[in-house]
Amino acid sequence: MTARHVERCFTAAEATLFTPGAVASAHGQRIWYTRCDPDAAVRTALSLTRRSWVQAVTVVPEAADAAQAGLALAFAEHVRTVRRQRGLSGVCVTSPLSPALPGTTLHRLPHLVAVAGPEGTQDAVVWEIMTANRLTAWLGRHTMDPRVLEEWLPQLLVLRRAVRAGRLPDSPAGRALADLLRERYLSILLVAQHPPLFDDLLADPFILKEARPS
Repeated sequence: MTARHVERCFTAAEATLFTPGAVASAHGQRIWYTRCDPDAAVRTALSLTRRSWVQAVTVVPEAADAAQAGLALAFAEHVRTVRRQRGLSGVCVTSPLSPALPGTTLHRLPHLVAVAGPEGTQDAVVWEIMTANRLTAWLGRHTMDPRVLEEWLPQLLVLRRAVRAGRLPDSPAGRALADLLRERYLSILLVAQHPPLFDDLLADPFILKEARPS
């Protein structure tokens, strides 16, 4: 019998105040490096991943608030644990806001994250900064262009809300997703593993209407 993958729900208690730059997590400690230039902050974050004591790193933009920064670092720590359980090594580098990438050899991968708050569970996006090799190692043969996943974000967030409310589209694609969700939750990895299915789902008129900016 296949074990069911249960999504972790993060809380406001995981928010910590950081100055702009890069922050590293190491054995329960937080060590941050002030870098106001966005490119310098990303380069600093990537250089920190080569240090043996670092477990997770987050780039903190000036526009990010404390809750966003804390969530991004907590998520980076969580991803490291999940990947180690699957035999993948390395440090996860995240950002609470879509990061500008220095050079052309890096990718940004959006992750869909559940956050518990006073009004119930909400969705947030945490961005991971990855090399091409790390992207392939995580998505495997299902590697999609992260830019496509980025374009799909508004519809994916609507779809996450529909899943939570039990209001999936009444269509073959909706029923196929419901079957997948018996063992999985709606993550970017799931989307990347089933691009034709999500291409159909995200074209549903209800999803498109709800995702349209007001």
